[in-house]
Amino acid sequence: MRAPTAAASPARSAARRAAVVVTALLAGSAVTVAPAGAAGRGPDPVTVSGSGADGVVTSAPGCPAGPLTDGRTLGGGAALGPGVFSALPSQMAVHLPFRVGGTQAALPAADTQVTIANARGFVTVQLDGGSCDAPGLSYNGTTASGTGAWHVVSNTTSANAYRGASGSGSFSLNADATPGPGKPWGLDLLGSISLLQPQVAVTHRAYWGGIGNYLTRTLSVEYRIRNSGSGDAFNVKLLDALPTGSGITRLGPVPQTVGSIRSGATASVVVRYRVCGLAVVGCRFTADTRTSLTDALDGNPQTATVPVTVQVPVTPVP
Repeated sequence: MRAPTAAASPARSAARRAAVVVTALLAGSAVTVAPAGAAGRGPDPVTVSGSGADGVVTSAPGCPAGPLTDGRTLGGGAALGPGVFSALPSQMAVHLPFRVGGTQAALPAADTQVTIANARGFVTVQLDGGSCDAPGLSYNGTTASGTGAWHVVSNTTSANAYRGASGSGSFSLNADATPGPGKPWGLDLLGSISLLQPQVAVTHRAYWGGIGNYLTRTLSVEYRIRNSGSGDAFNVKLLDALPTGSGITRLGPVPQTVGSIRSGATASVVVRYRVCGLAVVGCRFTADTRTSLTDALDGNPQTATVPVTVQVPVTPVP
């Protein structure tokens, strides 16, 4: 004959209840990390044209020897519309220290700067239009013109979304190099820029948000979209978080616009689901989260699908 089972002590019962609550809390906040890599993303193409009619040219020293006896420094700026450099309006500022003489001109790379800036940051490039010993441009007594090469000047400013950029290309230039205000100029840049790239990782937390939602089986899942890449992410969206399998209904809302996420930062969105009934034990489902983003030049669009396993909390704990 089997001995009667001893009744559980009050302390043991309390421990079991505590274990259930802890299990429910862990189930509702389980973290699943699945990075979507930046492999395969290439440089952003650059085709930028800027011009102005209000350049200011000042006299400067010429070359110490050779035919380029005069120096002329042109400073000016030009507005760049959305889509020229990035999706944002931008501004081009030029500092062009010409050396001119006879029918030749030069732009020494070490002294030449062109900066393109917008609300996200800036990129500075140097133009190489020859030197005192080897002029690379033409001069007709008024206008300096010609082609040359450019490269990005390294920058590590943390708040600059274009920090760490590199790149190069060619330029074509036409500018009035006679001293005075109101001087017309035009500059075309063609090439590519490589940016630090963002990378998405998704974690989650599942919760009921109240006894009413627990009874109606309306579960909220907070998806935490983390940018684990070295570059900032822009135009971030959660396109979908569709559950796989049967018995789970996504209520939404999707898609959701997240915006921008700096490197190392996290943004959250919440999607609601109708889930298993109260009688179902161990209810869980997999949601295929689909995110999209671009880099700081609004290029390299990336869509990533990250499966996230959601354990439905057992009790209506927070």
